Amino acid sequence: MATKQYFDNTQANEAISKFKLLSAYGGPGSILHTAFGSIIVSCIEEWGFLKKILDIQKEAVDTGKKEKEIKEYVIEQARLERNGSVGVSNDTRLLKSLINRKGLSELKYLVLIPDITVQDFSNKIKNNGNELAINSSFMPKIFFDKSKHYKFYKEWFNDWVSNKKNDDQYGNKFFPPKYNTDKGTYNLVQDNIVLICDHGHISDFPWSKFLRWRTDSPMEINSEQPIELFKSQPCCGNEDTNVSKIKITSSTANASGFDGKWLKCENCGRQTSLKGLMSVKIKCPGHKPWEAITSNNGELKYHSGNPGSRNQMPPFEACLSTKAMKVALSTGNNLYYSRMLSSIYMPDELFLDEKVLKIKELNTSKELAKNEDRIDDLIKIVEEIKGLEKELNTNPVSEEILDSQKDVLYRFEEFKALAFKTEDEINVDKKNEHLKVKNVTINIVGSNIEKYFSRILRIDNMKITSAQLDFSRVVPVDSDSDNISSKNIFRNKQDGVQVYPVVENYGEGIFFSFKEELINEFANSEAIVLLNENLKKLSKNSDAFSEGAIRYGLQNNWQLYIVHTFAHLIMRELEFKCGYPTASLSERIYVSNDEKYKMYGCMIYTAEGSEGSMGGLIAQTRPRNLLSLIQSALRRATICNSDPLCWESQGQGLFELNFASCFSCSLVSETSCEHRNIYLDRRILVDENKGFFKEVVK
Repeated sequence: MATKQYFDNTQANEAISKFKLLSAYGGPGSILHTAFGSIIVSCIEEWGFLKKILDIQKEAVDTGKKEKEIKEYVIEQARLERNGSVGVSNDTRLLKSLINRKGLSELKYLVLIPDITVQDFSNKIKNNGNELAINSSFMPKIFFDKSKHYKFYKEWFNDWVSNKKNDDQYGNKFFPPKYNTDKGTYNLVQDNIVLICDHGHISDFPWSKFLRWRTDSPMEINSEQPIELFKSQPCCGNEDTNVSKIKITSSTANASGFDGKWLKCENCGRQTSLKGLMSVKIKCPGHKPWEAITSNNGELKYHSGNPGSRNQMPPFEACLSTKAMKVALSTGNNLYYSRMLSSIYMPDELFLDEKVLKIKELNTSKELAKNEDRIDDLIKIVEEIKGLEKELNTNPVSEEILDSQKDVLYRFEEFKALAFKTEDEINVDKKNEHLKVKNVTINIVGSNIEKYFSRILRIDNMKITSAQLDFSRVVPVDSDSDNISSKNIFRNKQDGVQVYPVVENYGEGIFFSFKEELINEFANSEAIVLLNENLKKLSKNSDAFSEGAIRYGLQNNWQLYIVHTFAHLIMRELEFKCGYPTASLSERIYVSNDEKYKMYGCMIYTAEGSEGSMGGLIAQTRPRNLLSLIQSALRRATICNSDPLCWESQGQGLFELNFASCFSCSLVSETSCEHRNIYLDRRILVDENKGFFKEVVK
């Protein structure tokens, strides 16, 4: 478990799964809901275990370690219990991809989120793990009392520490946030309204400024242009001396939601209805509260964290968005969209250029020759290395490519190794066995399934490493959506990032590689004519939100529909064959029509922490089981409880990009699908007259 903390106040420690901290719905900048309120996870510069790695590296440099020795020293020292038993990933392919994609020229370590345990009885972090913990701050930072008086967290905090009755100069007793009355002490309630921007910013709702604007300019609420609300003054006083006493009351009428609520100031007497609040257009001030400094450089004087993290004015930048911010609930599902990059571990031999591998080998020989004082051999080796490096440097520089194309290249490295390398070549990692496969294509030889697949692999062991690229709000940023504005998970400049957090999973799976010639032959089938017509109609009627997804469907066309639908049918069949819920399975789709990187395949796998991953999945690759799995999946797909409506559908699901596919026949758990449960059509697979697998289902 990873942990967020508020320094010495152990009440504020809370255990959060490391897989939740780096996931499609969590990460730096995300809002998580805890026992004491909603918090926003700080940027990675505030993550304790990453600071620990940097401290160890500084120690290595200060003690005079050579450049080649520093990395080994850091990895070795980080594993020690006194340093928190922090692991460093050996996935060099993922490291190089992050350097290339994010411009992180100084990135050296992919650091695994460690297991940090919070004690049940004291709520302290075990084994003095405070320095490894992950920091956060409240979001929203506005709280209210029983009388519905609204103030920023800092104002409530100052009220508390300035009250001599509390005898609490540094706020040691303030958490969870509370206030005093003549009758006693009570906990504050956190507001649940935030403002989010499609460029990734998030802000507290400025109630006092909103009240002044609504009363001074009541007709501007109908304006089409975003209002510069954050540049205006509060209803009482000014930005520096705000004396507003904001209160929100509910009407006795039967109006629901904000229609029945009133905002007023008890100091100046202004008041206004909150009707239409969710549609207010406010210009973004560029707030980035996740970048606030929450630590105190080891000084735990402030028990509620660094005072800067309590400010209502968080770090900010100029926002270039032309769109208004969205008023949202802190529990909304459009607050955070994480973009993840997952990597199947591949030994260097499977993806590096032959010249690069030769240079690595020669460098090892060079060190050996140097240690043994073989001068003549050393000179020859150095000359050979220089020659190979010169050849590499004379290669033409590759053109700048989009992120979506980088995804294709990254996947193609995996596909090329799994589909074309021999079993012995793939299983080169004999020591750790982070990738171990068995070719089971022979188990379908002689069947009506044989002609469809060039290779089927049983993956006994595999390591999956995941890193977060960035995140967005309001609209998801996907590999199929180019030029969407997103925010990094770090606040430093790219060349200042040396460490990056990742999570690792170990699991097992089944890899299917389709025969390319059969895919090409199917291009002349009548089955794809209707699908192409439907995609073109969708493209004509697309909007800003659906445009990227529809374009991705057109680019990868019916080949994507065949491979992706097949993967879903196999996952659903595994529910019947061995009891796996689809939520415990994941897919990895390999589809590209680019002549350089053409690939058609998929991988179904389960990882550590899910049901199974102890042989249940790979047991389905035995001779009788494998054939039965594929045939049964395809035949089951010919029937759906929603037929004939589903079978004849010309568009359903998200963006209407599914055709003969619905929850009754083809969709799986959202967390299992790489493409948000779209690009599915079982008809193109199992139509008895013109489907890809027509000979199997007849």
